[in-house]
Amino acid sequence: MSWKLHGDVSCAALAKAVEKYLDFEAVVYWLRPLFRGKNVQLPPHVAFELGQESPRLLEFVSREISAPHENRSTSWQQLFNWGKDHVLLHAKRDGWLDCVLRQVRIHPLHMRMVDRAAFCCKSGLGNNALPYPTLRHWQKEAQGYVRASRK
Repeated sequence: MSWKLHGDVSCAALAKAVEKYLDFEAVVYWLRPLFRGKNVQLPPHVAFELGQESPRLLEFVSREISAPHENRSTSWQQLFNWGKDHVLLHAKRDGWLDCVLRQVRIHPLHMRMVDRAAFCCKSGLGNNALPYPTLRHWQKEAQGYVRASRK
């Protein structure tokens, strides 16, 4: 039996889209601290990993970083818009994008990645004084991350 959640979308298709978008979000949240400064430059190992993970995303990030922006958070937000247009193309085209994004927002991994990225930004990660973690290391840290308080 194939349960339908939204129109003709099966549970399996929704779960696959959520997983795919969570993988994309991991990359974006990993990059988050790099978008906090005025002069954003990808460390060489980050550019290499991003190129291995998603060459099209690396191209987009490089373009956004080199573009003049008064507010870097706006350019970082553009990464999410890029993901909706590329990673969730079918869901967007077929009208079930909101369904995917609702499931992502309540997923425990999403919440952990958001909290981990906030912690990394506050701790100064990306300020070139600390070595920038690899994507795999960041993902591992995010999977087990629990924020100590909700202040």
